[in-house]
Amino acid sequence: MGLDYIRANTGKPWRKRWNGGLDRLKAPTLLDLTMTEAARTVTAELNAGARVKAGDKLIVQGAADGLTVSDGLRAIGRIANPSTELTTAVHNGGGYAEGVLQRVGLFGDTAELSVK
Repeated sequence: MGLDYIRANTGKPWRKRWNGGLDRLKAPTLLDLTMTEAARTVTAELNAGARVKAGDKLIVQGAADGLTVSDGLRAIGRIANPSTELTTAVHNGGGYAEGVLQRVGLFGDTAELSVK
């Protein structure tokens, strides 16, 4: 029923109908995903008593034992083991980078930062 039915009810063979189909699949469409800027999301350990919420803009700066996260002049946390890519990006930015707080952990001791 399957293949015989399709061949009997279509005007031309399936192989000819698919001619150029691979090229159409490779062509860009309206829903193609393009990334404009590299997104780096890291987990920071927050200091006790840090009052932060999602959407806060924070400063990420280089330190001897990793990276420090601060809210203005007040240090609120640190990134203990940053990737070499993130460390290089912070170093190339003059030692500082902007981070946006995405989510605070359940117990308030960790936070996810998106670093630009």
